[in-house]
Amino acid sequence: MKKAVSILLTMAMVISLSCGVANAAAFTLKIGSTVQDDSASGISLLKYFKPYIEEKSGGKIAVEVYNNSVLGGDRQLFESLQMNTVQGSFGPMSVLASFAPDFSVCDAPFLFKDRKTAYAALDGEFGALMAKTLPQKGMRLLGYGENAFRNISNTVRPVEKLEDMKGLKIRVMESPVYINTIKALGGNATPIAFNELYTALQQGTVDGQDNGVVLTYTTKIYEILKYYTFSEHCYAANAYVFSEEFLQTLPPDLLKVVQDGTNYALVNQRRLNAEMEQTLIKEIEKSGVKVSYLSAEEKERWRKATANVIDGLAGTVSKEVLEAAKNVNAKYGN
Repeated sequence: MKKAVSILLTMAMVISLSCGVANAAAFTLKIGSTVQDDSASGISLLKYFKPYIEEKSGGKIAVEVYNNSVLGGDRQLFESLQMNTVQGSFGPMSVLASFAPDFSVCDAPFLFKDRKTAYAALDGEFGALMAKTLPQKGMRLLGYGENAFRNISNTVRPVEKLEDMKGLKIRVMESPVYINTIKALGGNATPIAFNELYTALQQGTVDGQDNGVVLTYTTKIYEILKYYTFSEHCYAANAYVFSEEFLQTLPPDLLKVVQDGTNYALVNQRRLNAEMEQTLIKEIEKSGVKVSYLSAEEKERWRKATANVIDGLAGTVSKEVLEAAKNVNAKYGN
C-alpha cells in the first residue's frame, strides 16, 4: 500500500512539474529605459505595456521592465537591441537618429503645429517613412511616445513676441538644428550639458533654456526661472523600439500582441504626459514664474523666422523624408 501511495505521489509531482513547464512563458521580453518609474513613460511600461502583453499573450510572453537606467543609457540600450540582449526600449529620437539619420528631421522647428498634428503624422505614413531603414540596423520601431513641446523660459524678461528673444543666451543641446533654431529667433544659442544647466542659470552663464514643462519642474530648474513662454517651437518625441531579431522569432499572433500592447502603452503615455504638463505648469506658476502664451499670429512669425532651418538637414536626412516633413502640417494638420 505504501509503495502504491509513493508511486502515485511521484506521478503527481511529475505531472505538476510538466504543467509548470507547459505554462511557463515561451518568450521573455526585457524592456529597458532611462526614465523614472513614476514618469508618464515609466508608468506606460509598468502599468500598461507589461500587463497587456502578458494577459493577451496568455502568458506566452513574460515582460521584464527595467527603468531608471538599470540596463544602461539610451545609446547602450539601443545597441543592446541590435544584439538582442535586450528586446525592447523606450528612448529619445535624438539618440535613435545616430542609428537612422532620418529621425533627425523631428528636431526641425515647428515641424508639427500642435499635438493633434504630431500624433496623426507620427502614427501615419510620415512616422513609418522615418522608421523605414531601422530594421537594417537590427531594430524595429513600433510606436512613438511623447517627450514634450520645447518652450522658451528665462530669468531676464517675458518673451511674448519675436523681438523679445534678441540677445537672450539660451542653453541648447549640442545639435546644429537646435543651435540654428535659437539663432534664427534672435537668441544666442549656448550649448551646455544638461547636468550643468542649473548652475549655469544660477551664475548667469545662460539666461534661459528651452525644455518642456515636466522636465523643467522635476529637475527644479523652475526655481531659478522668472518667465516661461509656451513657444512650442519644437516637438520632441520618444520611440518604442524593439529588437528585430526578437520580433522575427515571434509567431504572427504574438507579434500582433506586442504591436497592440505598444499602441495601448503609447496612447496612455501621451495622455499621462499631457495631464502632468497641465498640473505642473500650475505649480510652476504658483512658485512665481510668469507664464505666457504666444498668439497664433505671433507663433506664425516665429515659424517664418525659422523656416529655413530644416534645409540644413539636407545632407543628413533623405530627400524623401525631408520633402514629406515640409508637407506634414498641410497633410495632417486639418
